[in-house]
Amino acid sequence: MKRAIFLLASLTAVPLFAFTVNPRPGDRIGVLRISGRFTYRPELAVANTIQNDLRRELASLGFKAFDAQMTYDELLRRGPANDADYYVEVLSGDAAGRPVGGAGVGVGGGEVEVGVVVARVAAEVRLYDARSLNAVDTYDLRRDNTAVVPTGIGIAGGSIWASIMLPFVEYGQYRSAAHDVARQAAHRIAGR
Repeated sequence: MKRAIFLLASLTAVPLFAFTVNPRPGDRIGVLRISGRFTYRPELAVANTIQNDLRRELASLGFKAFDAQMTYDELLRRGPANDADYYVEVLSGDAAGRPVGGAGVGVGGGEVEVGVVVARVAAEVRLYDARSLNAVDTYDLRRDNTAVVPTGIGIAGGSIWASIMLPFVEYGQYRSAAHDVARQAAHRIAGR
């Protein structure tokens, strides 16, 4: 009889502890600011893109998403408040990318360089319950974006030659991958 009671208690306890509540449309979700100090400009751009796009994506899914205007550490010092049901923190906005191949073509007085650019964005996103500030879920997200794009142009005439690199093309690849990471995070938070 004792074994049967223990078995019954075990069978009901495991599903109860595995139960987590996902945010529902209409819930207030504060998107926390990223606390890292980024020295590499693409990482800063990626972090800001994920943070801003995450708010927009959550709002498009029916949540009342807003900028919490503080980091997680500041939230811990302040303590729980009634301004949100959940908080979301983007812990990292790691970005890496580089051209993996390229070719240049010169015709007359001009040259165009085309390259295959791979941008890789990874972020850890945490969802917190606003009342207890305990982590509800953690999402490790990643997106690779590969494209063939112009990476430089050159102009020549007589004895003068100039070449201009196009770094904004690589930034565009980062931003595109970061936007997709924000979309993934919003859908995971919504339980989709």
